[in-house]
Order: sequence, then C-alpha cells, then structure tokens
Amino acid sequence: MGTHRSGTRSRGISKGPVIAVVAVVLLVAGVFAWNQLSNRAADQDSAAAAECMEGAATLFITADPDIAPTVRTIADAYNATNPRIRDHCAKVQVTAQSSAAMVAAFTTTAPWNQQLGPQPALWIPDSLRSIESMRAPGLIEGNPAPVAVSPIVLAVPEELRGALDQAKIAWADLPRLQQGSLADIGLSGWAGLRMALPPGDATVAAAAAVGSTVSGTEPLSDQAAQSGQVVSAISLLAANAPEAQDITMALAAVAGAPQPASAPIHAVAATEQQVKAQGGGVTFSPAGSAPVADHPAALMSGPWVDKTQNLIAGIFADYLRAPQQTQTFTTAGFAAAPAGPTAVPSRAALDKVHATLANPVLGVQSTVLVDVSASMGNTDGSATRLANVLAALRSTMNVMPPDFGLGVWTFAKNLDGTVPYQIQTVTAPLTNDQRTALGTALDAVVPTESRTDQAYPSLLAAYRAAVTGYTANRTNSVLLITDGPDDDSTLTGTKLLADITAATDKSRPVRIDVIVIGGNGTETLQSAAQRTGGSYTRLASSDDISFGTAMVHTLTTP
Repeated sequence: MGTHRSGTRSRGISKGPVIAVVAVVLLVAGVFAWNQLSNRAADQDSAAAAECMEGAATLFITADPDIAPTVRTIADAYNATNPRIRDHCAKVQVTAQSSAAMVAAFTTTAPWNQQLGPQPALWIPDSLRSIESMRAPGLIEGNPAPVAVSPIVLAVPEELRGALDQAKIAWADLPRLQQGSLADIGLSGWAGLRMALPPGDATVAAAAAVGSTVSGTEPLSDQAAQSGQVVSAISLLAANAPEAQDITMALAAVAGAPQPASAPIHAVAATEQQVKAQGGGVTFSPAGSAPVADHPAALMSGPWVDKTQNLIAGIFADYLRAPQQTQTFTTAGFAAAPAGPTAVPSRAALDKVHATLANPVLGVQSTVLVDVSASMGNTDGSATRLANVLAALRSTMNVMPPDFGLGVWTFAKNLDGTVPYQIQTVTAPLTNDQRTALGTALDAVVPTESRTDQAYPSLLAAYRAAVTGYTANRTNSVLLITDGPDDDSTLTGTKLLADITAATDKSRPVRIDVIVIGGNGTETLQSAAQRTGGSYTRLASSDDISFGTAMVHTLTTP
C-alpha cells in the first residue's frame, strides 16, 4: 500500500540552479566591466597617441650671445605650453654661439663642428650683415625677419660724448679724428680718438657706416666699397687702432679708465643693449647712417633640417615676434622688431669692408712698366703712343698725394745691355725730390728701334722687386703699359705665371694691372692680372679720355 508525504512539511529549493544563475550574472557583469575598462583604456591610449603619435621633436636654435639669454627665456615659456605640432611633442633648445663662428661654419665645406652645438634649424645672428656674409643657395629659407633690434652706437666717456655731440660729429669724421687730434673738437690733451675695432658685427657696421657717409650710398654699394675714398676712410679708421680682443674688453676699458684722456681706448662701436648690459660708459650716435643689430630669425633649409623642424622653426619665429614677447625683449634692453628687414650692404661690399679692416690701405705704391719698343713711336692722334703715355703719367702724378709711391721702368729688348728693362726711377713716396726725378726721367724716354720686346721677363723682374720692396699699409702694384706685347724671350706664358706664383708672398701682396693700347694683349697677361687681384684693360687708342681715366684709376685706387 503506497505511502504519502506529510502535508505539513514544506518542499526545499534546489541549490544547483541558483548557483548557476549567480555565476551567469557575475560572468555577464565581469565581461561588461572588462569591456568598459578596455574601452576606457583604449580611449586614453588613442588620446595620448593623438597628442604625440610621432614622438618628440626638438627644434635646435643657435642665437648670438647678446640675445641668446632672452631667446632662451622665451623658449622656456613656449616649452611650458607643451606644444603639439604635427603629432609631435615639440621642444625648443637654445645654444649661444658667436655669429662670426657660425658664418665661418656655414661657409666652409668641412663637416659640422660639434663644438658649435647642434646644427640649428633656426639661427638668430647679430644682424642681417651676418646673414649676407654667409648667404648661399639652399641654406636659408625666404627672407629672415628681425625679432628685436638695438642701435649701434659709440661707447665713450661722458666728457668725450659732450664734445662729439657739440661738434655734431658724423661717421665720416671718425677717420680724421682717429688719425689726428681731439683738440679739433675742443679736447686738448686727448691725442687721437683711439677707437678700438674688436672683431665683430658692430665694428663692421661702424666701418660700413663710415663708407656710406663718405660715399653717399646707403646701404654701402659694391662699387662704393671698392672706391678709393671709402677704402681710404676705413683704412684711416683701422690703421694703428688700439688693440682690443673683443667688445667686452673694450667696453670695460672705456668705462673703467680713471683718466679718460690718457686711456688706451676712448671709444668702441657696440649696440646700445651691450653698453647698458655691461655699463661701458655713455653712448653717442654719429650723424649719418644709422646701423642696427636687428637679430633676424633665419629658417635654415639645409639637408639636416626635416619638414617638422622647419615647421616648428617657423612657428617659434612667429612666437618670438608676437606682441606678448616684446616686453621680454624690452626688459633685456632691446627695442621691438621693425615691421620689415633693414637694408644692409651686399656680401661683396661686406667682404671688402672686412678686407680693408684687416689690411688697411693708406695709399698706393706702384711701379709703372712702360713699353718703349718701336711700335710705341707710331702716331696715335696728335702725338705718338709713347708721348701720350708719358703725358698721362705726368698728369696722374700731379694729382697723387705725397704719401703715394711711384717709380718708372721702361722695357723693350736689350735695353740695358742684354737686360730688357731699365729702371728710370726707383719706387718711392712722391716727395718733391721724387717728382723732380720722375719728371727728368720721363723727359728722356724715347722709343727704341726694336720691333719686338721682352715683356714677360721685364714684368717678372718688376714683380719680384715690388714684393721685395713691399710697403706696409699700401696697395703695392705693378702697372704694365704696352701696345703688344711682342715678346720674343725664352720665358713662356706658362712659365711666367708659374714664376709669379712662386714669387707671391701672401703677407706682401702685389697686384698686377695691365693696360693694352691698340694691341691684342695675351691671355697670359690677363691671367697674371686676375690671379693677383689686378685689372686688365684693352683700349683702342692712347689718344682718348678713357686711357687717362684707366691710368688714374690704377695708380690711385687702393
């Protein structure tokens, strides 16, 4: 007989299904949480990747030491903004290096000198003059614009500033004061100006300002820089200038002299910012040209600069010129950048200024080598060629200053025994006695009967004598005047050039100028002139004003 459960006992719930349900719920919740966490991490990774997906990019800047600290301060502020450019985390790093050293590095074919720091994508030199001095195709992008400026002035003692100001001294007056006496402007006992010319942009700017004011060209043109008046003015400024290793030393000498009148340095060209920063006396701005150090930001485009660095360089250059940075530059002693670049001399003009400062030329020391072979007796106008040459030589001699040197040789063939040349007067300063000796010698010069000449050995002898008798602070030269040449010597053109090269002394440079009248000349003579930095002129006639002009130019232009 079957049995039944008691109706009073409740039935229990099975634990297995409950555990299964809970497990499922926990699993679903875990998966959901994992997905949420994964999505959040993915979002964060994506955001980070969007910020610096391409990693870090450093903009290397090289700035002139006078502005580098200020640029570095602005760069630190820029870096603090955590700039992101083209999926790069951008950073700016500033190195201070002299502009002259950078110009030398950019204009050499040698590998980059690591002592100068990283090769920059942005270069901020002292002025556009430094840009011009190194400008070469493919190195600089566009036209560099200034970021801050400072006028170039003279740092002088207060007493001297007052006298210069009272006399309204211009840049063109400085060479005269340098070589003369400051008594001319009311300062007795001061001797000359004693203006130091330490290496650097301010010295070049001052010399160019002298040249601009003297020549009336602004900025100084290539032609004006080569002219005798400009070369002479800059040379007078540079000759016997007091020694100064750098501007810092010169400014200290100006400011620290207890007795300014007897101090070894009275003045030095510097920027207003440099004078304020170091306390190098007071400033005076000569009348005339107004040179400045404008600190242009040059975007370099060499092979070491990639597109990202170039982009960062452009952005940071704009950042430097933004109005909010003006106060930082002003606090450091600079003025705000002008709207556009300042005009500066070309590279050729600046090279000539550099050369003149390094090797002042206070006149010309020239030996004139005159062809007296038979053809020089041919009629050319109303007189013979030789007569025209001698007349032009006398006329030029009359306008040459007494400190210029002049001597005359003649040449043909066997003119002095077996020697093809004859020294009519030795080369010497044009004192009254020298002028008299030259006049007497020229009166006695006549053509020979020889139809050929020996121009090459005569030129070589005159060149060697000029090197041996070299006069410092002068342009030493040999001027060959011929209607040929009709050289029949054993000295070939190739050998002549080789012998001239062998006789050349870089510490005693002698240039060769050649004037050919009516003849064909030779490539050898042209090469000799070019290799020594001289001129080669061919003219149809000696009976023409162009011949006299060529004579004056070669004998009076340093």
